[in-house]
Amino acid sequence: MAEKKIVIILPKLTAGGTERTAVVLANYLVENNIKVTILVMFKKDKFFDLHPKVKLIEPDNFRDKYGKIISFPMLIWYLRKNIRSEKPDTVFCLGYMLLGIISTVGLKTKVIISGRSSPDRVRFPRNPFFNSFYNLCYSILKFRINGIIAQTNYAKEVYKKKYSCPIVVIPNFLRDIKEYPHQRKNQIITLGRCSYEKAQHFLLEAFSKVIAPNWKVAIIGDGPLLKDLKYQANQLNIAEKVEFYEFQKEVDFYLSQAKIFGFTSIIEGYPNALIEGMANGLAPISFNCVAGPSDIINEGENGFLIPVGNVTLFTEKLQFLIDNPLLLNQIGNSASKIKQTNNLKIIAEKYKEFLLG
Repeated sequence: MAEKKIVIILPKLTAGGTERTAVVLANYLVENNIKVTILVMFKKDKFFDLHPKVKLIEPDNFRDKYGKIISFPMLIWYLRKNIRSEKPDTVFCLGYMLLGIISTVGLKTKVIISGRSSPDRVRFPRNPFFNSFYNLCYSILKFRINGIIAQTNYAKEVYKKKYSCPIVVIPNFLRDIKEYPHQRKNQIITLGRCSYEKAQHFLLEAFSKVIAPNWKVAIIGDGPLLKDLKYQANQLNIAEKVEFYEFQKEVDFYLSQAKIFGFTSIIEGYPNALIEGMANGLAPISFNCVAGPSDIINEGENGFLIPVGNVTLFTEKLQFLIDNPLLLNQIGNSASKIKQTNNLKIIAEKYKEFLLG
């Protein structure tokens, strides 16, 4: 029986949740006798380590040479040429999915897509014409989509209204969690890019209202709003209690030292940061944003869900956990069980079955 082959298409292999999903899945599949080619759209420095058996195809930098408009048809040609050359059983599109779909029109290969951002995301929020054209392209080309992997149940319901192809819910798998023999600190931690959608300013506001003289907050992540968050900490008179670690590759070193994971994203696809915090045994308090947290957290059992933007309730739950260390420990232990439910082998096998079934 001939080996099955998958081509995974995504923009690049820099640091990020989508990129990590592609690499970890590819590495798992090649170790299980599936041929995998990763076909990237833009040549950038690689952040993750690929298994030697994974074939990587990178382009010339069309955009740098010719600009966005002229490089667009060249990118389509590049993708199509390599898909035809690889002759895969399945093309799996992760990120910039429309380009991948266009590139497969007329080719005899299964096409599976998986959006990694919120299903409610507006692709061009500041340009209604571009956004309408983008949606029109999807409606015209949906015949070319043979299956969709949704990250959450909410996303599946959204996709069901637009597409008639098979749709399956497969959550993100956990990477390997490194264990450190730390003594846990009285610390609330959050992990993520300092940006509008991650909204760490809500966490700082909530912490400023908590009565917890021996507690601190740690924020791990870079981003355009990092300076604004530092300024906010000063304005709230909590600067001496807030530690900014910026970008860190070994985040488990920091997560394993804290006790509470504060998650204030206002929009998500499926939050890797949240499941990583839980896997490290932290009790999570999370905004119930679209989408993901409600698929992960069972209220009061392995964490707390807060309506988006409700700083008052977020503060109350922080105070509640700080004042009840036994319950905090109990919820943290329950949260850590996500290491079993989101185990790589379990989740990757679901991907494998849907991609090649």
